[in-house]
Amino acid sequence: MSPLYRLYRYDHGDGTAKEWAYADLGNGTAQIRWGPAGRLRQCQSKPLRIALERAREKTLKGYVAIGQADIDATGAVALLSREGPDPRLPPAVPTPDPKPTRDITALLGGDDDGFYF
Repeated sequence: MSPLYRLYRYDHGDGTAKEWAYADLGNGTAQIRWGPAGRLRQCQSKPLRIALERAREKTLKGYVAIGQADIDATGAVALLSREGPDPRLPPAVPTPDPKPTRDITALLGGDDDGFYF
């Protein structure tokens, strides 16, 4: 029986998507798969902590947790359940809002000719 993968998807603005997934193999290692949506042919094994770290990085880049999936040897994805983010991952740090702009015309004076000195 193949392991269950936690599947993440990144949707591009042009309508295409790519996916990334990892499966906890239960012995401290994880199998990571990636590729275009629905065809995760690329595969590698890494320590589980590395897979969790990469999953967090993926969410920071805009990937969305889709759910659990079965991925066969050819890379075909079968989504088994939809769910939210992995509870083992720390929450993603939101990107800070840009600094607010300030109108300094009040500090420069009220001349209507646009020349401030």
